[in-house]
Amino acid sequence: MLVIASSPRTPIIRRALVATATATAAVLALAGCSAGGADEAAVDTDAPLYDALPQDIQDAGKIVVGADIGYAPMEYYDADGETVLGLDKELTDLLQTQLGVPFEWTQVTFDGLITQLKSERIDIIVSGFTDTAERQAEIDLIDYYQSGLVLLTRKGNPEGLSGVDALCGQTIALQRGSAQEAYAQEQSAACEAAGDEPIEILAFDRETEAMLQIKNGRAVAGIQDYPVAAYNARTSGGGEDFEVVGEQVESGPMGIGVAKDDTALRDALQQALQAIIDDGSYAELLEAYDTPLGAVTEATINAG
Repeated sequence: MLVIASSPRTPIIRRALVATATATAAVLALAGCSAGGADEAAVDTDAPLYDALPQDIQDAGKIVVGADIGYAPMEYYDADGETVLGLDKELTDLLQTQLGVPFEWTQVTFDGLITQLKSERIDIIVSGFTDTAERQAEIDLIDYYQSGLVLLTRKGNPEGLSGVDALCGQTIALQRGSAQEAYAQEQSAACEAAGDEPIEILAFDRETEAMLQIKNGRAVAGIQDYPVAAYNARTSGGGEDFEVVGEQVESGPMGIGVAKDDTALRDALQQALQAIIDDGSYAELLEAYDTPLGAVTEATINAG
């Protein structure tokens, strides 16, 4: 059986929970509820940036997060199938200490996130969401992390692949609607332009489905964000299922997605992110997840 992120007791998560114990305790004291939920009583009007929030968020008493919650270590469910864990989740816990309102997480298929945001079913997107020019045309993104793409193969790299630029004529599996799919499509077109065979791309709604294709040999590899690939290689099958191959390419920022007309919420989130960068809690979080190279020093908007 393929295991990606079903257990919160893998070593990386234990370290994350220990390193962010202070922030987590503060959040739980405010919330008094499960990691995936929100409670009106959790609102802290004395939080440093509460007054920066738009009135509709203050009235709602929460920020509704849309995410495809199956992308460890960024966001995934605990064994109970309800509690949300991961780097992105703990990032919103830190943002909550600045903004004073809880973040309520809800599952949305990855390629439906922008539609859900623009139709006001969710307030923000936090889902390992790469900041691209195409996405900037539709929404704003507050950049909080730098990540590139790498190849994830079966353990031992049986096809002898060298990296994401060596996939002509190969079959790969990845998540539909992702930046990885767009990159693979561009690479496939480049293969054909050079007279090589195109890349056969198997796209799925969930990263877990794509990884199953790799594990079962239906695809030779997948393309993932570096922290996700590194986590999956360490944890799936006790570290015996996959390995990371090649160097990062297309390195760029991940961002928190906000509707174009929701500038007050965007600016409040940017201020909150900068505050946790400045106080050191952001750096501690990334160290806990063994991804310090992804750190940013400034909370920028649409820098991808």
